[in-house]
Amino acid sequence: MDCILPNYSINFRDEFSLITGEELERFMKLDSDAHTHNFYILSFLYEGYVSHLSDFENKQLSGPAVLMLDVDQVHTHPDMSNCKIVSIAFSSHFIADQTHQFLQKVSLLFSRPFIQISFEKLQELDHIIKIISTEVDKEDADEELIKALLNALIVQCCGLSVKYPVKDHNVQGIYDSFKALLKQHYHKQHQVKFYADRLNVTTRTLNQSVRKSTLKTPKQLIDAHLLLEAKRLLYWSKVPAKEVAWELGFETDSYFNRFFKKYTGETPKEFHRKQFHDKLE
Repeated sequence: MDCILPNYSINFRDEFSLITGEELERFMKLDSDAHTHNFYILSFLYEGYVSHLSDFENKQLSGPAVLMLDVDQVHTHPDMSNCKIVSIAFSSHFIADQTHQFLQKVSLLFSRPFIQISFEKLQELDHIIKIISTEVDKEDADEELIKALLNALIVQCCGLSVKYPVKDHNVQGIYDSFKALLKQHYHKQHQVKFYADRLNVTTRTLNQSVRKSTLKTPKQLIDAHLLLEAKRLLYWSKVPAKEVAWELGFETDSYFNRFFKKYTGETPKEFHRKQFHDKLE
């Protein structure tokens, strides 16, 4: 099926950008209609207020707050005239070489739309943001330093997400709740019914909510997450394919092989062997 909503690709230098002031206003005016991005956006609302619309949840937020937009999340751009806000945009590729534990933190953080925080906590985050801003403005900006600072910022925000948990749980939050559950149970639970039961909704309701948010089914998202985790383990670890299958909850090696080949065109062993040779080169 062709994508109904426009999807914009990141075109920032090095697939990372810290956007403020007039540049951010221009970016927000690019498209006022509902659309998606193929990159993450982490925004920091210092003062004022914005209307944050993402996946059917429309919240009038006042500063201080942290706003998250996940990859491929349907949203509209807010009016910037009544607030001070700084946004950081980065692609999946920019953080692809980070640790498995860090990537899990990214997934968990972006499973919710915002965190309302204290002014003191925002000031702590602002120290990191200012260092990032100074570094990205340099002609010879150090990408590794920027990644390390982004890592620290996301870890801090994850801590705030735990400290300020989501209070609302309604039908409009089904997709966010599904994503959070998927991060916790993907390695054992591959069936849509499990997630529907945990959310106390029917599989039909879950399918409808997820499709409206992402234009994909829950099963497609489950399989996509399993495939990504399988690739990460095969690429970054020395664990054999058989153990990867067990780690990800597949009942047999043959089932894992069929699943992996269906989406990649090669077996897990072939993928692992190819990546091993690429690293040597």
